[in-house]
Amino acid sequence: MSRLPAWTLACLLATQHAIAQDEIYVSNNNSNSVTVYAINANGNVAPLRVLAGDLTGLGNPSGIAVDLVNDELLVVNKSLPYSVTAYPRLASGNVPPLRTIVGGLTGLDDPRGIDVDPVNDEFGVVNRAGFSVTVYARTASGNAAPLRTLLNTGFSNPWDLVIDVIHDEIAVANNGDLLSVYPRTGNGNVPPIRTFSGSNTGFNGGPRGIALEPLRDVYVVTTPFFGANFQPAVLRFDRIPGGNVLPTGAWGGSTSGMASPNGIDLDIGSGEIMVANSIGNSVTVYSQFQTGAITPQRIISGPSTLLNNPQFIVVLPGPLFADGFDPP
Repeated sequence: MSRLPAWTLACLLATQHAIAQDEIYVSNNNSNSVTVYAINANGNVAPLRVLAGDLTGLGNPSGIAVDLVNDELLVVNKSLPYSVTAYPRLASGNVPPLRTIVGGLTGLDDPRGIDVDPVNDEFGVVNRAGFSVTVYARTASGNAAPLRTLLNTGFSNPWDLVIDVIHDEIAVANNGDLLSVYPRTGNGNVPPIRTFSGSNTGFNGGPRGIALEPLRDVYVVTTPFFGANFQPAVLRFDRIPGGNVLPTGAWGGSTSGMASPNGIDLDIGSGEIMVANSIGNSVTVYSQFQTGAITPQRIISGPSTLLNNPQFIVVLPGPLFADGFDPP
C-alpha cells in the first residue's frame, strides 16, 4: 500500500466513521473476551456485543486496537503461545479470527499493548518480557517475522504504545518510570528521540496505558508499584520536549475510582478520558476539563457488564475525529 498523507487519512477515517457507531471496546483477561459498549454507557449495563469462545483463539487478551480503514479489530493474546488475532470489527460470539500471528519467528514475548498504523498499513506490539516493539504488515499471518524490531533501546518494563502517524513517531509507556519516544521506522538498537522521566513527572514507577491527542498532548495512566504509598492517576504532558517535566494536567485522588488501571483512551469529541481498571472490574470516565482530585462522570461496572479483569480499552470515534482537528 502506498503511503497516504496524514490529512488525507484523517478525511478517509472521518468518512468511515460516518457508518461506524460510537463504541467502547474492552479486553478482559480472565474471561478471554472482548466486550463492546455504547459510548455513553453507564452503570451495570450489558455489552452491545461479546467476542468470546474457543473458536476465537482469545487467550488472556491484553492490548486491543481498531482499524477503521479496514474495519477490523486486533487483539494481543498473552497466554502461550503468544499471538495476535484479527477479526471483523463487528464480530460477536464464538467466531474464528480472520488471521492469527503466532510462532517463533514473530518475536512476540509477553506482548501487552498494540496500535494500528493505517497510513503505512502496519501495526506495532509492545513485548514486556522481550523489552521490544515489533512491527508487522497489517495482513501478516502465521509464523510471520516482524518488518522491524526496536530492541535494547533503554526500555524499562514496556507496557503500551501509540503510533503517531502525524509526526512519524512511536511513544512507549514503560512501567519502570519512563515514557520513551522513537522514530516510527526505527529498527534495532535505536536511541529514543526523547524521554519523560524523573521526580517531577509523577510516574512513581507505574506508567501503563498511553493515549495520544493528535498535535497536542500525550496521556498516561499510572499504577504505582505494589506497596508504594501512591495512588493511581492519569497524567497529561505536552508531546515535546520531554525530560523531567511536570504534567500539564493530573486526574486522581481517593475518589477517582481507579484501581490498578491498565488501559486508557480518549474521546476528544466529548472531552472524556476513559480508563480500564483491572481491580474492581470497571471502566471509569472523567472530563478532560476537570483536573485534580476527581470523581468519575460515569462508571461502567457490575455483573451485567461482563467485565472480568479488564486490560486495555479503545474508544471510537477516537482522537482523529476531534472537533477542530487541523491538518499538519
